[in-house]
Amino acid sequence: MNLAKALVFLTFVALGLAAAYSIQRNPKTRYVVNLLIAYTIVVSFAVGFTQRENWPFSTWPFIAGRVARPATFPRIVAIDAEQNEHQIDYRAWEPLEFDELIAWKEQFFQQFDAAAKDRIAAYLLDHVDTARRQWSAGERRHYFDRFFGPLSAPLFLGHRAYWDAGVPDRAFSGLRFYNETWDVEERARDPSKIARRLVYEYRKP
Repeated sequence: MNLAKALVFLTFVALGLAAAYSIQRNPKTRYVVNLLIAYTIVVSFAVGFTQRENWPFSTWPFIAGRVARPATFPRIVAIDAEQNEHQIDYRAWEPLEFDELIAWKEQFFQQFDAAAKDRIAAYLLDHVDTARRQWSAGERRHYFDRFFGPLSAPLFLGHRAYWDAGVPDRAFSGLRFYNETWDVEERARDPSKIARRLVYEYRKP
């Protein structure tokens, strides 16, 4: 199987190089370019129908399914000393990637005892509050966009940039982990149709 995947990839590379060479020699010659396009389409369909990953041709299984009705998603919010909740900008978690962090939390967090959970939450709280202070001072941390700035590719799910409209001015003193449940059609009609269940709360001593 690995040999077959290697041959598919090497054929793709060879056709790409051949297409570039043929265009350089004769810009009016499109035979090899058309062959490359046809090969790309055929392999893409084959990978999609068989659901066998073959880089750079992907099955994209993450977005291939349907959203359950209702669907439940995790959310982490920060709280201040007066128990007001604040949305956390996904960039405040850098260099942690938000989706990877959430996936880790969903799989492993509940396995820890109460003391370990509090230590983890204390670390995460300090991390996002440090980001909040830096942003307030105009010194936002740049990890994923440090080389290309605004030309950098966005994160996959395009999370909302909450802090672009204003950074919370109060220090964070805790975190709340919620499970939010909603029906995609109901929420499309009324964004407030969300049921929230508190899973875990940490407050700084």
